[in-house]
Amino acid sequence: MANWDSRYIHDHALRAYWQPTGDWDFRQRVSALLRQQHATWPMLRDAVTGLVAAEYKPLSVKGCTVLTQFNPARIVSTAAKVDAATIKQRACFLCCENLPPEELGVAFNDEFVALCNPFPVLADHLVIAAKEHRPQLIADDFGALLDLTRALGRDWFTLYNGPRCGASAPDHLHFQACARAGVPLFDDFAATLEQSPDTVRLSWQTDYRINVLAASSRKRDELCAWFLRALTELARVTETSEEPLLNLLVTFQHETWTVFLLPRGKHRPACYFAEGDAQLTVSPAAIDLSGVLVVPQPAHFARITATDVAQILAEVTLDDERFKAWLQAIQ
Repeated sequence: MANWDSRYIHDHALRAYWQPTGDWDFRQRVSALLRQQHATWPMLRDAVTGLVAAEYKPLSVKGCTVLTQFNPARIVSTAAKVDAATIKQRACFLCCENLPPEELGVAFNDEFVALCNPFPVLADHLVIAAKEHRPQLIADDFGALLDLTRALGRDWFTLYNGPRCGASAPDHLHFQACARAGVPLFDDFAATLEQSPDTVRLSWQTDYRINVLAASSRKRDELCAWFLRALTELARVTETSEEPLLNLLVTFQHETWTVFLLPRGKHRPACYFAEGDAQLTVSPAAIDLSGVLVVPQPAHFARITATDVAQILAEVTLDDERFKAWLQAIQ
């Protein structure tokens, strides 16, 4: 494992950027980290300024709002080459020896470090990277994702992008976290988020803009066991021997986790590879599927329509037939 000691910012330095009102815990350290990095890392400061100036165009898909976001800086992630040959040739940008000099982080348990995302889509956008360079796979680390969500609290959400589902670093395990306010999916499932079940409770909406399943529980171990079974059944339904295509979003409130499982049909839509006016550089990951769809090219943002978005979402998410088969298997 690489040595992360030189990349940690310690409490004595963090306290200059935040006066905690309660316990000096992980949430307080993250808040201070965001301020410290904004003050000392010009690249991040410019990116946050760009995000504040981002343009939005709300579109209606099946009666639900999708916010298309013009965010030119995100072209780095949207157009990232994630084929095996490219990954093998480039240095991993989540390994500590390859981080920019100004980039510092705070530890989360013994295996992860929280860093500021230099290409944010939402406010307070973090990357929580494994300290060890290992593949982007969720089965063995789902519990860590739940623990991270709890540590951040109700004003945040966390996410996982599968290695073929929008992760721009499929060779290095990482999660992300952002401020929860203003994300359409959470507004659409507000009633689900108010539940506080002891056992795993499943929720979904008929004829929603995408096929998404919400699983809620107060019991961590029970939710972990259910998730592994759901993952196994999804692999069976989609006929894959690898990790099935999947994005996850997780919230924690009322002492309850809610995991939104977004099963996929494929990585990128046909319009991504098209030419001329048919091309739309859109590569949906978890945040895009949650209702904030990044469009980094100005001409593409200007011409994208609700019909385009509906087609993109239908292409990259799991079709009705297999989604229903999966539900039947895990209920």
